[in-house]
Amino acid sequence: MSSCRSFLFVLAVAVAAASSAPAQFGVPVGQRQQVEKSVEVRELVSKYCRLDYDGARLRTPDWPKLQPVVWWKTSPEYSQINVISRYTVEAEPTLNHGKYNVTVQYRLLGSFDLVTGYIHEPANSVQEVNYTVSAVNDEWRISEADNTLPHPSRIAMVKWLNEKAEATQDPSAKKLYEEALRQLQAPPAR
Repeated sequence: MSSCRSFLFVLAVAVAAASSAPAQFGVPVGQRQQVEKSVEVRELVSKYCRLDYDGARLRTPDWPKLQPVVWWKTSPEYSQINVISRYTVEAEPTLNHGKYNVTVQYRLLGSFDLVTGYIHEPANSVQEVNYTVSAVNDEWRISEADNTLPHPSRIAMVKWLNEKAEATQDPSAKKLYEEALRQLQAPPAR
């Protein structure tokens, strides 16, 4: 009888110890590493979005600022620029086949087409862009995006348009830039 009690006592202690182990030691190592990698990936996409918001995609000399966060060798070509008021990077990147997917929501103000000019977007227009982040030799960077157009702020866009308007000798291009400036600098409709 006493050996049965001893066995039950040892069994009870073992069960209690096993059930409290996760609480004592926290998140398992593999999960902790995945959470840390997820945070790192989100910060990487956030850095790219911030540089883009500040106008780095619009100016060739700023390309070196973007190179450490993307696998692209050169800035993707574009014929349109999406002007934004803000962006929101998804809080939880999703892991899929060894790559992370991160969604960014952009609040659009308008679009500037290099041929036809600037067009306002309806109020509260949101554009979602999915970014894929992958690793080479444990170095993570953005490898794909379903939309590679620049997404600068209004301030960055106004600066770029002023530079373009001052530099061009083409009267029709100058008119295009000046009209876009007028629309971007106008007070918002109420």
